[in-house]
Amino acid sequence: MPAPQDVFALPDDTPRSSETIVNIAGILVHLYGVKELTAEQAKDTTVLFHAHGRTRSYRDSEAVAHQLLYTLLEKGHTKGLVVATFDNRNHGIRKIDEVSIQSWTSGNPKHAQDMLSMVDGIAIDIQTVMTYLESYVGDLFTPTQFIASGVSLGGHVTWNLLGSDTRIQIGIPIVGCPDMTSLLIGRLGKYTSVVQVPEGTKEWPKPIEKLYASRDENISKIEGKNILVLNGALDTLVPDKFTKPWIEQYAAANDVTYVCQEENGHYLSWRMIDEITEWLAPFLN
Repeated sequence: MPAPQDVFALPDDTPRSSETIVNIAGILVHLYGVKELTAEQAKDTTVLFHAHGRTRSYRDSEAVAHQLLYTLLEKGHTKGLVVATFDNRNHGIRKIDEVSIQSWTSGNPKHAQDMLSMVDGIAIDIQTVMTYLESYVGDLFTPTQFIASGVSLGGHVTWNLLGSDTRIQIGIPIVGCPDMTSLLIGRLGKYTSVVQVPEGTKEWPKPIEKLYASRDENISKIEGKNILVLNGALDTLVPDKFTKPWIEQYAAANDVTYVCQEENGHYLSWRMIDEITEWLAPFLN
């Protein structure tokens, strides 16, 4: 068995679930586990959207889907479960520009604009798929509950959905951030807070600052939701220190389980897979 802190990689002996592909609004949505649903489960199916990280593709989420479906099936659950994913905007088959998915240090001068616009856009894509999904798959299953999860960029998206969509009452942000303003200011490497950034700074124009502030304010208003927050204490790309203030100030308004794995960096670990499985199981019965 892999060690808890090891990076998750799909084992060869994990059974692969069925894959159904649906084109919704020009987005190829990959649905895993549809054919395994019983007749009763197909009447009451939870759809878990899992968003992949920056510079990756839906294939990362596919691996997570196979593992979660297998381990949750072993535990047994009465509700149906389907895992959904697709290539994020400007990723995979949707990629149109390599530079804009990179950071400042990798040569993208508009990292701030590209990062938040991608996060917002991916969240909108998931919302669109949620809205239209039943009309495309109603003969196969009936979506009755939606869950959002994601890694890194997908974790930021998960926070967005928790803060903006009442259909998402359950969320699992993995090495994502509820305070992207502080995260991005930290990446600039010159300032300790947004108030220190001089007017006219090319990497941090005022219009994008306002959009980040609006996004983070929405997330501060999350209330009454079930959230599993999974971070790594050794994560230097999305440091846990930018999540802790949200936990301290706003977790009490929700049902939050917060795990910061001491030996974890910026990745999905095997322990995180175990945490997700244990935490999700009650929502499927």
